[in-house]
Amino acid sequence: MIFNIVLMDTASRKKIAAADYWIHKVSRSQLSKYLNTLLEMVERSERLKYKPAIIDDFKFYSRECGDDILIIFVMDLNEPDGEVINKINRAARVLRGVLEKESTSYIKKNFSRIVDPYVMSKYVISLVGESGVGKTSLLCLLMGREPPIDHIPTIALNTEIIENIRFANYEIVILDFAGQESSRKLWNFSSTDMVFLLTDSSLRNLIASKEIMSKIEKENPDLPIIIFANKQDLPNALDPTAISRIMGIDARSMVAVDLAYRNSLLNTLTFVLSKHFDLEVPDILPDDLLRFVPE
Repeated sequence: MIFNIVLMDTASRKKIAAADYWIHKVSRSQLSKYLNTLLEMVERSERLKYKPAIIDDFKFYSRECGDDILIIFVMDLNEPDGEVINKINRAARVLRGVLEKESTSYIKKNFSRIVDPYVMSKYVISLVGESGVGKTSLLCLLMGREPPIDHIPTIALNTEIIENIRFANYEIVILDFAGQESSRKLWNFSSTDMVFLLTDSSLRNLIASKEIMSKIEKENPDLPIIIFANKQDLPNALDPTAISRIMGIDARSMVAVDLAYRNSLLNTLTFVLSKHFDLEVPDILPDDLLRFVPE
């Protein structure tokens, strides 16, 4: 995961602009350590300036954007080098052109907008479950919208795919898969990173949901699955503890038509994403980790 991007004047050792994608903010001391380390590397071999340096358990990469100007990527140690190299090379190439045409104040004001297209990656969550369990309502809850009054079955894929949520340098894309049995043969998880499986908490639906989960696990054994026990407000709803025993994994309580549950949904989303990226779950509000980009 990329935490920060900094545009640096190496002559004065001052930041020109910065974009922060995580709660960690690179310090002046860390930047100074990196620049000193980079100088030592270049003294040994000019080619080493393209290699990463480890500073205080963070990985640093940089590229030249102009005379005495570097773009610096700060990330966790597990970020794949090949992906980072591709991103920083593209970002540096674009910034060279911008620096030739625009003022420093323009770049500082628009830095995130300039570099975002070359930094962001996609993380895809597929939302599955039988028809009528509340998948579209869950999407509305996530976005803070009023849920639909009438149930309109999703056909193949929801025409309104959610893709304006940001978590660090990731765009979270949520696909709503149609739940009718005839549509399940169209389900394709080849681009999916995580599955949200929604049940309406009835015994009949749990049996069907168990079959859905077993099929997904058989065909995609490494795909993580998160279960939401929806419609907990209904009198026939099984409680999440019982649902967890039946499904074999923990189920999260949910009432997708109640906006009071939105914070719980956001907490779950930030928790599972933090765990997936092997990050310590921060003790802060989910609104400080998730960014909802205006449509």
